[in-house]
Amino acid sequence: MKKLIGVLAVSVLLSACNDDKPEAVQPVSNLTYSERGVDNSWPTPISGADAKVSDNLVASNYYLVVDGSGSMFNAECSEGRKKLDVAKDALGSFVGKLPATANIGIYAFDKKGAQERLPLGNHTAKIALAHIQRLVAGGGTPLLSGVQAGVRSLGAQARQQLGYGEYHLVIVTDGVATSGYEPTPAINQLLKNTPIIVHTIGFCIDEQHSLNRPGYTVYKSANDPEALLSGLDAVLAESPDYQVGVFNEGE
Repeated sequence: MKKLIGVLAVSVLLSACNDDKPEAVQPVSNLTYSERGVDNSWPTPISGADAKVSDNLVASNYYLVVDGSGSMFNAECSEGRKKLDVAKDALGSFVGKLPATANIGIYAFDKKGAQERLPLGNHTAKIALAHIQRLVAGGGTPLLSGVQAGVRSLGAQARQQLGYGEYHLVIVTDGVATSGYEPTPAINQLLKNTPIIVHTIGFCIDEQHSLNRPGYTVYKSANDPEALLSGLDAVLAESPDYQVGVFNEGE
């Protein structure tokens, strides 16, 4: 029987200094995927166009959802610099520390709209950083769209890796979601149906955010650029160290 290795997704959140209050978070009604014990229902079996099996079943995967909305032009909690510039530097440092075998993808919303900028794949840090550096502050904060895109992409990759490896969803945003794009429904489904673990770093905001789900997500507050870098480093430090040999257990 296939042994599904624990899957890790990361959500990193920079949040704005504003007075807007996030919508109330509803508790997850049923047992989450991680609470159900042995459960190999995620990912769904590969078929058709998804029938390709990855050459690296143990690859780690990082899907970045980057907020380049208009408020990222502001300089709160960023030592006089634009928040987006601080985010670019922090993410540049982060991708530079990823393993060479890791897959990375990028979804962003900025002045140019909300869309995937780099499909999940084995790209170099230089390529990923180039897409991040092109962001221009502007527009809203459709967090729901970003979370949904990340879950779809990571799920497709998980099918190709037969459920093995690591899966990280890294969300970088500077505030609460645009009305109609609150991510709670998608996060609830993620927790219920996948083994994804969501890590959140709140930049320049307190812990009252919908992505802060005690017991279900890991939330860290950051009020300066150094704390943001530290939070991103913690993402890598907390990633499990997989050994290929464990795949033989239980088979």
